[in-house]
Amino acid sequence: MTKYDVCLSFAGENRDYVSEVAGHLGDMGLRYFYDNDAQHELWGEELTEYLDKVYREDSRFCVMFVSEHYVRKIWTIHERRSALSRGLTDPHRPYVLPARFDDTDVPGVRPSTGYLDLRRFTPYQLAEMIAKKAGVDPGPPKPGWEYKAFADALGQSIRALEEKKLNHEMGFADTVRTFGTDTESLDYFTARTRKFDDIVNAVADVLSPQKQQWAFGPSGQAGNSDKIRLLANRFAKSYEDLLDWAADLRGTTTPDRLRPLYDAAARLADQPLRRIEEFAEHFATAARRGAGELELTLDYDTSEVEAELKKVQTT
Repeated sequence: MTKYDVCLSFAGENRDYVSEVAGHLGDMGLRYFYDNDAQHELWGEELTEYLDKVYREDSRFCVMFVSEHYVRKIWTIHERRSALSRGLTDPHRPYVLPARFDDTDVPGVRPSTGYLDLRRFTPYQLAEMIAKKAGVDPGPPKPGWEYKAFADALGQSIRALEEKKLNHEMGFADTVRTFGTDTESLDYFTARTRKFDDIVNAVADVLSPQKQQWAFGPSGQAGNSDKIRLLANRFAKSYEDLLDWAADLRGTTTPDRLRPLYDAAARLADQPLRRIEEFAEHFATAARRGAGELELTLDYDTSEVEAELKKVQTT
């Protein structure tokens, strides 16, 4: 009998996702190796020898979290080589279970090897798949599983937008259109402010009591995992829409005297974006306790935009 049902091999850039998988595996009763949960075991060990044994001998399966980062890191290369060498001693049983964040080729893993696409699986769903592969009954969902499912799906969707978020924080945007006159610029500005209101209203609609009951089920009844995932994805889509809205304004070339107005308008998205990020973080913490509160009010201060608009209208 092996020490672990499964060992997890991944790059640090993907730790947030893998950490949630590990937590779910523990809840399901699986024996797993995840470095952060094994610090007491790793302390003082010669790590190249210790980890080689973990990934080559001590586990029934190795889940390989494939990404562009995974193939480049020194320690993941070491883990991967140890896991793949297992096939030399036990070639008739599957051992490496690839789970992909992207389509990066992994040396030693044949393209024909069956894999799971993590763009379609929440951490909880992946943990269920691992449990089934290991022959462990994950059991019925624990009370409050709906909150974890929502938090998993929301976290996954928001993490996928990290590059857009960083571009927004840095104020980067590609040029998308050019206006040569004040009239064109002001007309488009007015249209975009209406769009901003639509996005903010969409957040309230997604989290409305009616939508919550549709996904989470009436009081005392179980929710629907597909509906919960859809609700989380729609919520994350509003977050992405805000990022795209601000990028669109920054990427619009206007006459010089309207540039401050467009820049101020783009910053209007900052506070709602922070509120959504805080909501996702706090909800994930509460979900670990089987609780959660799907309630969010998006506040924003229009005074800077109004001041810049007044300057334009009075000059």
